[in-house]
Amino acid sequence: MRNAPAVFLTGLLLCLATLVSRAAEGPALPDFDARYAITKYGIKLAEAQYRLQATAEGYRMEQHTRLYGMAALFRHDTVDASSRIERRDGQLLLREFVYRQTGDEENHDEHLQFDYQEADGAEKNAPPQGKRWLTRIHGTSHGKPVAIETRGEVWDVLSFQLPLMLRASRQTQDIPLMAVLNGELDQYHFRRIGETDYVFAGKTRRLLKLTRRNHDGTRELQIWLAPSLHNLPVVVENYRDGELHSRMHLESVRFDQQPELKAQEDDDE
Repeated sequence: MRNAPAVFLTGLLLCLATLVSRAAEGPALPDFDARYAITKYGIKLAEAQYRLQATAEGYRMEQHTRLYGMAALFRHDTVDASSRIERRDGQLLLREFVYRQTGDEENHDEHLQFDYQEADGAEKNAPPQGKRWLTRIHGTSHGKPVAIETRGEVWDVLSFQLPLMLRASRQTQDIPLMAVLNGELDQYHFRRIGETDYVFAGKTRRLLKLTRRNHDGTRELQIWLAPSLHNLPVVVENYRDGELHSRMHLESVRFDQQPELKAQEDDDE
């Protein structure tokens, strides 16, 4: 389940990684509670709920994934993840990531902490994609210790969604991201490949389409963001060898205390 769309908008949203540069630019994000359907071959296999809440220090983001329908009759896998994000000097910095999975004999759990200090010789107003921060990551992943030191901000497979929502625009062409996945650090790039119309909650919305391919080109992740919904991901598609492998699409969302928006039967899926 770890590599299926259970962690989708989270690795799926990687398999969902996003941007590191200028993460705290633009207006603050509103609290939201979003529910997604995860499908394969057009069949709904799981539901994923994503919550974002502003805190005194920055943000807290949570993900809860449960199997759905027939899939729930044969397996009882669950995924619960949370990210704690701090706002410092106008930037967002990931401070803690916790991931728990049940229903599998293998240990997929993770608990990572992120410590930042000013890097020697770095300019105080240097952009985040520069080398301002010396970042130390420590904790456990899949039962093994993790100890990583690098320069610059680092995101996890859940929290990367926040800088993506804050930064992506029609002017964005290439979005670099440094993220930690399964206890290892890697550099990712999302590229804007165009726009598309999509109907959600009875309204046609223009979506920005971003893509990320893995190093050998065998896997591709496409994320469709809705500017009219604070750049919330509306569709996430995972391709393998050019074929659609799994898909996640938005079923409902509520921002702050506003009325809930729900997908309708005649909406695009």
